[in-house]
Amino acid sequence: MSKIVILDEKTANQIAAGEVIERPSSVVKEMVENSIDAGATQITVEIRNGGISYIRVTDNGSGMERDDLELAFERHATSKLRRIEDLDKLSTLGFRGEALASIASVSQLEVTTKTVDALTGTTLKMEGGRVISVNQAGSPKGTTFIVRNLFYNTPARYKFLKKDSTEAGYVYDIIQRLALANPGISFKFIQNNQTQLHTPGNHDLLSVIYSIFGKETAKSVLPVSYKNEGFLLEGYIGKPEIARGNRNNQSVFLNGRYIKCKVITKALEDAYKTMLMQNRFPFCVLNLKYPTASYDVNVHPQKLEVRFADENAVYSTVYHGVRSALLKESGIREFEPKTDNAKEKPDISISFPPMKPAVNKRILPDVFTAVPEQPTLFDMPEKIVRTETRNHILPDETGEKYVNKPLFVEKSKTVEEIRTAEVTEPFEKKGPATANALVRELLYAEIIGQVFDTYILLQNGNNLYIIDQHAAHERIRYEMLKQRREKKENFSQVLLEPLIIKLTASEYDFVMEKQSAFQSVGFEIEAFGSNTVIIRSIPDFYESGFNTGDFHEILDRWIQTGSDQSDISDEALYMISCKGALKANRTLSKEEIRGLVESLCTLENPYTCVHGRPVILTMEKKDFEKKFKRIV
Repeated sequence: MSKIVILDEKTANQIAAGEVIERPSSVVKEMVENSIDAGATQITVEIRNGGISYIRVTDNGSGMERDDLELAFERHATSKLRRIEDLDKLSTLGFRGEALASIASVSQLEVTTKTVDALTGTTLKMEGGRVISVNQAGSPKGTTFIVRNLFYNTPARYKFLKKDSTEAGYVYDIIQRLALANPGISFKFIQNNQTQLHTPGNHDLLSVIYSIFGKETAKSVLPVSYKNEGFLLEGYIGKPEIARGNRNNQSVFLNGRYIKCKVITKALEDAYKTMLMQNRFPFCVLNLKYPTASYDVNVHPQKLEVRFADENAVYSTVYHGVRSALLKESGIREFEPKTDNAKEKPDISISFPPMKPAVNKRILPDVFTAVPEQPTLFDMPEKIVRTETRNHILPDETGEKYVNKPLFVEKSKTVEEIRTAEVTEPFEKKGPATANALVRELLYAEIIGQVFDTYILLQNGNNLYIIDQHAAHERIRYEMLKQRREKKENFSQVLLEPLIIKLTASEYDFVMEKQSAFQSVGFEIEAFGSNTVIIRSIPDFYESGFNTGDFHEILDRWIQTGSDQSDISDEALYMISCKGALKANRTLSKEEIRGLVESLCTLENPYTCVHGRPVILTMEKKDFEKKFKRIV
């Protein structure tokens, strides 16, 4: 007797249903996508008991003729394509022709449909995949699906369903994604006779975001519109302050189809690097439009995953599209006083790309070099003596007219001359970073001083600016390191006593392989016996001792975050920047503060440190007056 048999149609359909129909939300997804493909502008989804006992989907789409309705529940019956080549120009969400047959095989189903030209509609009833009846019925144009008792005949599948509220949450999530992908369609979701969601269908994505996520989120998003290599990226991204601890608020669509794509997710989150705290993920609703012939959507049962012909182009489009949107939004986070009368103020997004590499190799001294027991600038109005300094490169857009004020300068200048230069420099020509009005306010602000030897206070008009000196210096160091890495310029200081460090075999191989990359940021490392290296030079901005533990931290971070890169990873640069930065609890002179602020303002992103913490906060005069009850 033969061991191989052909499965009967019922068994085959139920097996197929296991791939396509996992839970009530799968049913809703397939039916709503059919409604969208039918050209509906209004779709209503109603569920009871999480969709397990009752699902109803009503639309005003094109509807079906009677003959098409009876044929629609056959396996692999579809109106979406005729041959495999049609996948290259597919414009619909569905195409396999499996969903309706799968749903019908595991439920009790009723469909009523009518086309615009038909005099009457048609109602079809099925149970467990068998047709019970087909009758004429009065109906408006469109289609209504009713699915009852899902998985009633497949107890193995039914027992894996979760409680009603959880299943309802999955359904809501599906409708939310579909509504975000189709702002021109009005979606209504009813759960246990209560309306949970109703979108306007006015083609305005921001209105849909408002309907789903609320007013505060809608106020804290930035528009994205970017073209690149045949791609068009559109949608909205969130300001850093609405980032979450998970990716649940990230919705990515490809030609209106919700997808999950690691390349896109990485590009999105890379664009936010140094703007968000660790383990915080940005909000986004992004639709990537691209010719269908350039990707394959037929690689996943739920069509959630796609395969792109050119993943690098996808990454580049998303990264630069998001980054350019962040670049357009600048600002300083506002201090929010906790008073009864004070209104909440949303944070202003802090979003800029890294500095451009410097073309002009003009060397400027480090304004943060501590010189003990030397007279200050104010002690020496006639002649100012230069002391040993460390070298830095300023970005090209500062131009020759920009003068960074070190603690000690080479030429003889009076205090008045230096102050005059500070006030009269033409900042308008410095590029997009310093042209920003808020940055300019910092440049012209009066230095009030420090509090707790950690925070710098500046005043300009009715605004008080509070700068975290460590975070600010950390950002400056990071941008300088990135610039050096890109230009492959080496700025080192030789250690009087070289560090000899014992490594594991894998660490040793890694360091030797990346020797030139270490050198690009100032480390001179050589082999020194079995699994041992000797460090002869370190980056020139380290003012305090650099030890074995510091190197291990940098090495560990690089191995964890970028071992496949030829250049040192950004995360390792974060560590180097943080280790070498000005610390809290250090008193600064006014000249050091001025130098710090001016260096900060040459950056394209002076608003966050490399870990995403704010560098600058602002507090208005009226906030003080509210605190002291001078205004109500």
